[in-house]
Formats: sequence, structure tokens, C-alpha cells
Amino acid sequence: MAGCFRRQSRFLAVLLALLAPDAMNGASAQLSGQDIRIGVGGPLTTGSATFGVEMRQAVDLAVGEKNAAGGVLGARIAAVAADDEASNQRGEAVARQFCDDPAVLGVVGHVNSGVTIAASAVYARCGLPMLTPMSSNPGVTDQGLPNVFRLTNRDDRKGPGFAKWLVTKMAKRNAVVIDDGTLYGKGLADGFVAGFETAGGAIVTRQSVKVGDTDFRGLLGALPKSFDVLFFAGIREGAYLVKDMRALRLNQVFGCGDGCWSVDAFVQPAGAAANQGEGVRILSAAPALGKVPGSAEFAARYTAKFGPINNYAASSYDSARIVLAAIEQAAVAKKAVPTRAEVLASMRALKFQGIAYAGPAEWNRKGDNVAAVIFVNVVEGGRFKEIDEIAGEP
Repeated sequence: MAGCFRRQSRFLAVLLALLAPDAMNGASAQLSGQDIRIGVGGPLTTGSATFGVEMRQAVDLAVGEKNAAGGVLGARIAAVAADDEASNQRGEAVARQFCDDPAVLGVVGHVNSGVTIAASAVYARCGLPMLTPMSSNPGVTDQGLPNVFRLTNRDDRKGPGFAKWLVTKMAKRNAVVIDDGTLYGKGLADGFVAGFETAGGAIVTRQSVKVGDTDFRGLLGALPKSFDVLFFAGIREGAYLVKDMRALRLNQVFGCGDGCWSVDAFVQPAGAAANQGEGVRILSAAPALGKVPGSAEFAARYTAKFGPINNYAASSYDSARIVLAAIEQAAVAKKAVPTRAEVLASMRALKFQGIAYAGPAEWNRKGDNVAAVIFVNVVEGGRFKEIDEIAGEP
């Protein structure tokens, strides 16, 4: 009798061992044949396309890797990209497009802060979770919308933090401040002015330029001679400002926010001017690739597929993976395709270790990432070189 029982036990054990893989495969493929979409909203044309195209490519890489690993419980993920043309009106139209597609469960985007703010209100009305890798104006999350999240740091931390760094680390006392007239530029400049004065510095003058301008010799030639740093809050015009500074023999430090954090849009057009005089100090919104575990491997995969990285690729890649993780977590809990509300609840509670920041991404009550920090860079050998770190959320 005992021998018979032992034989039956062995038979059952073998049977369970054979059936277990099928059971696990069934669990991991229970949504097989279904499609889940994430929206990617950003400028794929216009002067901001460098940022939008790189964001879309990084999201495509994350989605492709997720699908290669089995998708979400077997469901295939598709990234649907739409061009917002860096326009608030187009951003709202893109948001309505994503809202109207019931298969879209989350959005990565947008790029320009004004566009992100305009689109976020549309997403809020349809309950669609939205994570921006790079929009930094405080208004993005200060609206109090429960569906809005930001991976990067805020301008009201970047501007004051950089201003204090210039005063304490470089002993700068007299600043010229120039913004590009956009929501991003004016907000960053406001923060810088407040931080510089609080740290003991003085603002010699504040000016604005127009997006797309390339000749600043008249403006620079009329500046008072007493300044020791020029801070620009904008994007593509920064390269031409520093070139014209050096052409006029203005050798003061040129500082810029992360709008200038682009090899294509700043380092290359600035050329030798970036290393002349006292050089440049440029903010970046994430550490140099290779510092955070997994970031060097990501960079190699991205570069092999799309070419050199300009700036926000790692942040965009992490943003996509965070949205995918929230969808998967909600799907596992429900054992079915989740609703947007269920994805949002999962997103709000998520703690995710990515490759853009050393600490795991998680959200404060506004939806800002408490792990976000900023970095100061110089230009060396045609690339950015990180020289210091400025803390993120207090």
C-alpha cells in the first residue's frame, strides 16, 4: 500500500512539473491577441523637433523591448506618435485624439511646457495618465490635476539652484538675464533672478529675445560692461548668443538652462565659442550616461538603432517604461486589460528604478518626481562634460 502511495505521489509530482510551465505561460499570456496603446505627443517638426523625435525614438525602443519580452500579459503594446508642432492648439488636438482612442491607456509627452499645460487639461477630462519627460515649468503640476506626472526637475528649482551655484561656486555677483519670451524661458528666468538676488548677487539688466533670432550683436553691444555672467533661459538661440558674445570680445561666463542641453542645437552651432573666454555652464536634467547602472547599456542600444543621443533619450525611455509598468501592474491585479482609472491608481503608487536617475522615480502630491536632480556641464571635445550636481526636491 505504501509503495503504491509513493508511486502515485511521484506520478503527481511529475504531472505537476509538466503542467506548471503551461500554467505560468497561460498566466503570462492571458491577454494574448489584445492591443494596448500608449500615446507619444511632442514636436516632430518645427525647431523643437530635436527633442520630440528623440523622445519618440526612446519610447519606441522601450516598447519594442517590452513586446520582445512578451508584452503586458501577452498583449501587444503599440506606441502611437502624434506631432503637436510645439503649438498649444495642436497639443490640445493631439490630446483629444489620444482621449478618443479607448486603447490608449497612458501618454508620454509633451515637450514644450506651454503645450503640456494645454494638453494636460484635455487628458484630465478623459482620465488619461500623462507623464512628461522634460516639461519643466512649475505650472505643469501646479494645476493640481491628478493625472499629470513629471519626470524631470522644475524650473523653480533649476533657476534658483543654478543661480546659487554661480554665486557660491564661481563667485559671480552681477548677472545679465535674457529669456526667449516663452512660458519655459520666462519661468526659468524668473527663478534664476530670484535665486541670484537671494544668494547675494545683483541683476544688471533683464532682456527678452524672440524665438528664431540669430543675430544678437546689437543687444549684446548695448549691455553694461559691469556684468560677470550672462544667463540665457531659452533653447536654440543660446548657441548664437554665445557666438556673438565671443565675436564682440565679451568673455564672461555664458550660462544656460537645460534648453541648451543639446549637442545638435547648442554644441555644434556654437562651435569654438563654447570654449572661449570663461566658457559655458549648461544645465542638464539627468546624469551623464554611464553613471547610473543600466544607462550605458541603454545608450549602446539606442545609438545602434537611432544614432547619437542629444539629451532627453534616457528620461524619455524611463518615462515609457514607467507608463508600461503602471499598465502592467494594473493588468496583473485585474487579470484583464485595465481601465485608465486603474492605470492612474497604479501610476500614483508606483516606485520605479530607471536608468535616468540614481534614485527611484516616485511622486510627491503634485506629481513631481522626488528623485529628479540637475547637473552642471561644460563643453569639452564637442560633448557635454558633467562637473557638478545640484540637488532636487528638498
